[in-house]
Amino acid sequence: MAKARPITGLDSQAPTSRNARAILQQRLDEMYAYSPYVENPNNIQELHDLRIATKRVRYTLELFEEFLPAHSKDFVAELTKLQDELGALHDSEVMLALLRQLLQQEHDRTQAQEHPPTRKAERGPVERRSELLTPEMEHAVLYPAHASALSVKERQGLVSFLQRQEQRREQSHALFRQHWEKLEQRQFYKAVLEMLSSTS
Repeated sequence: MAKARPITGLDSQAPTSRNARAILQQRLDEMYAYSPYVENPNNIQELHDLRIATKRVRYTLELFEEFLPAHSKDFVAELTKLQDELGALHDSEVMLALLRQLLQQEHDRTQAQEHPPTRKAERGPVERRSELLTPEMEHAVLYPAHASALSVKERQGLVSFLQRQEQRREQSHALFRQHWEKLEQRQFYKAVLEMLSSTS
């Protein structure tokens, strides 16, 4: 997860509204630094970081709500929607990573049964292949208690489920991208800056 940069340019003697503007300006710039990655759903980490950056802008708006114009709540609503869309996309990515790894493990197990390795060529535990998965997630899915090889029907079911998840991922990304494009058409970035400049 991308770390938030330290806020610069704050003045402890200045009105809260002025410092709120400085914080929001920087958090907004951090969010829009990820705009080049919006079009490609394969930018998994960058889109996840965009979600985190969006959350920071939203939380900052909520924190300083009383020092901002009333219509700042409209921006919060849009950011919340973006967060939800990016969250759904990330959930799909995690599910796909788990399914792919589970199917790969089954493939490796089948291959090992058909072509038993020599002692010299024996493999150790399955290595983690995705940064999306925590060790706890992998252990729960890939190494359940009383695990046994999947049947042909179970493997086919997993493949079918994987294909549905891939479609869901495409739909989630399309929904997010359409929303982002609408915000671009409405000049969301400029509108937030104008709102900030109107605060006293």
